[in-house]
Order: sequence, then C-alpha cells, then structure tokens
Amino acid sequence: MSGTSTAHDRISHHTSWATRRFTAVLLSMWLGGILLVSLVAPASYRSVDSTMARPPQHVAKAMKQLGQAPMREILQYQASEASRVVLEWWGLLQLAAGLAVFLLLLFMSTAGRPALGLSLGMLVMSLLLEFFLIPRISQLGQELQQTNQVQAMEMAAKARAMHLGFTAFEMVVVLLGAILLGLLLRSRPGFSGSRGGLRGDGAEV
Repeated sequence: MSGTSTAHDRISHHTSWATRRFTAVLLSMWLGGILLVSLVAPASYRSVDSTMARPPQHVAKAMKQLGQAPMREILQYQASEASRVVLEWWGLLQLAAGLAVFLLLLFMSTAGRPALGLSLGMLVMSLLLEFFLIPRISQLGQELQQTNQVQAMEMAAKARAMHLGFTAFEMVVVLLGAILLGLLLRSRPGFSGSRGGLRGDGAEV
C-alpha cells in the first residue's frame, strides 16, 4: 500500500487535472463512436428489406433475372460482410480506447476507486466484445456463405440476434462511460484525491 501511495503522491494536481480532461475528451469520442457503430448493423439489414421493397431500376432488372430469393441472399450477404468489417475494426479501436482510459486514470491521475472501477468495467466489456461476441458475429457471416437458402434465412436471423446482443453490450458501456464522464468533469484542478476513499479536503473520485 505504501508503494502505491508514494506513486500516487508523485502525481501533481495539475497533471492529474490535465489527464482527467484529456481522458474525458477520449471518452466522449469513444461513446460517440459506440452510438454510430451501433446503428450500422441494423441499418444495413433494414436496407436489404427497403431495397427489396423498392428496388432501383437496375436492381429490379437483376431481380427479374435471378429471382427474389437469390437477390435477397446476395443483399443479406453484402450487409453481413459490411457489418463484419466495421465491427472487427471497431472492436480493436474500442479495446485500445478502453486500455488507454484505464491506464491514464491509473498511472497519470489521482482518480479514486469509483472512476477506476468504472474504467475497468468498460475495459472488461471491451474485451468480451472483442474476443467473444464480435468473432461469433464474424463466424456467422462466414457460415452464411456456405449454406442453402433455408439455412441462410435462419442464420441471418441469428446474425440479427447477435447484433442486438452487441448493441445491448455497447449500451452498458455507454452507461458506464456516461457516469465516468460525469465524475471526470466534476472535479477541479485543486482537488486532492486518495484511492483509499474520500477525504475531508475534497478528494477526487
């Protein structure tokens, strides 16, 4: 404990304040990215239905030649591939952001246990998304290429369910991030914090 306290005491109020403000900016960009990416998959799948319902002239011509079912398969595959690429890149970016936020607060600020706990929770959620949920979504997209029409319809439904699960995970990250952002923006440069708990002089959270 003494070693942690000594390292904590070496961080100046100004350094901690600047770190918290920089982290708040990074966190805001992260949360904004989550909201944008969470709209990509549902929008891509909705575009399949809208295209099938009101196809452009050249698509309508191809649909007559191929038939509606093969055309839907092609569009669903394209939507799945677009979502897969976006999610794979986003998973890496989100994991990097989660790691950066946690390490900045841990080593470059006097943020207390509530802020560190929230940032750690966001990092854990990012790890689960990157190494469990996103690979499963990608696997479903690849399996979709090798199935017949009936199986493709079933797997497309599974893919939608997985995307809904992804969105639910991300909304939890947004909730944790919003609370953490409020804590980071609430502090003042002159605050003095302790990771062992609040003090009477206005310890940081």
